Amino acid sequence: MFRPLLRVLRRARILVFLSLIAALVILASYMFAGFIDEAAKSAKFIELGFDHIFVPSARPHIDRRQLMSRILRYQGIPFGFFPATTAYDIDHPEAYSFWLGEEHWTPPKSFLLSATALASFRTHMNVINDIVRLEHASTLVLGDQIDIAADIKQQMRTVVESLPATWDILYLGHCSNETLRPTTFHSQIYVAADPKCVFAYALSRAGARRLKRVLDNMWPAPQKTFEDVLSDMVMPLFLEAYVVDPPLVAHVEKISDGLYSPTYYTLGNSTLDKL
Repeated sequence: MFRPLLRVLRRARILVFLSLIAALVILASYMFAGFIDEAAKSAKFIELGFDHIFVPSARPHIDRRQLMSRILRYQGIPFGFFPATTAYDIDHPEAYSFWLGEEHWTPPKSFLLSATALASFRTHMNVINDIVRLEHASTLVLGDQIDIAADIKQQMRTVVESLPATWDILYLGHCSNETLRPTTFHSQIYVAADPKCVFAYALSRAGARRLKRVLDNMWPAPQKTFEDVLSDMVMPLFLEAYVVDPPLVAHVEKISDGLYSPTYYTLGNSTLDKL
């Protein structure tokens, strides 16, 4: 008489126990999912909010590479050096060896630009080709003679999150005297009208693809420097461009061993000063 009742109670206990376990699993999964999402977001912002950071630099510039390694490692920002084309490569194309994955290019035929300007143009073309080939959603390109704001990671978190989905290029540093037009979505982001200098710019996937098509049509006989080409594309709004101001990255020049001086803008909170 009591056995059926005991069986029912035992089954009810088991059912309640299993329900509690299921509820705990569901709760934990939500908590863990949120943790993973935040962890992924934090990892992304270790790279200032971009999928990858390229630092074009020629092998002979050992001092510049050491400077960049010190600055970015101090900040805990992962990056990769990118092999820069040199003036010698432009003047001696027969001696040039293409690196693995590099898009083979025809020696330039432009007589309007110096070998140094053509080398810079080709270097940025190669970087953009890699961005498109690797399908990065966003990429930051940094020069190898720069200083960065000590709190750049904290500031970039709100900057990147505020960018419209349609952005093409973002200048983290610039040397332009243009009157900047403010945006409605962030107090430090301005609409770029005539940006100058390319020592710190970020490209979206769409921006890189759009820029690649234009540059491919210009090579091997570009008529302007890479910097001027970008300005020409921004002014008619072919590229949706923005500027961070005050700049978070500044160009510097070496004065003597271990001593660098800003060439255009002095950062108020410099990473170099902390090294």
